[in-house]
Amino acid sequence: EFLTGSVTTSFIDEHPELLQPKKVRRNRGNKLLEYLGNIIVNGNATELGATGPPPSRVEPIVPLIEDPPKTTERSLKQIFDQDGANAFAKAVRNKKGLLITDTTWRDAHQSLLATRLRTNDILKIAKPTAKVLSNAYSL
Repeated sequence: EFLTGSVTTSFIDEHPELLQPKKVRRNRGNKLLEYLGNIIVNGNATELGATGPPPSRVEPIVPLIEDPPKTTERSLKQIFDQDGANAFAKAVRNKKGLLITDTTWRDAHQSLLATRLRTNDILKIAKPTAKVLSNAYSL
């Protein structure tokens, strides 16, 4: 049905097997990737004969940030939420000054293994980030 283009909006209802998760094949490649990911995040397994010090367990320092000064000006997010996309686009065009985008979170999320940034660490810094970048164009 799908390949012939005769699918309707009830296709998934008619094929509940699509909602059943497929069993992950436990082949050597998957096992190796899982092992390497574990080593990268958690360090070498001493029970397997690893030598040397374990990776450091540094607790990230979460800065204390004061709330930004209150303003009566609506944020671009509020304009978008309340007035829609056209009003948002107009507000962006009329905005004086520099609009800042911070991609730190996106980049960290996309390379969790490389940066060793855990969800727990992201959650700890979420509120300070929201305060400091409250007037940013996007995060």
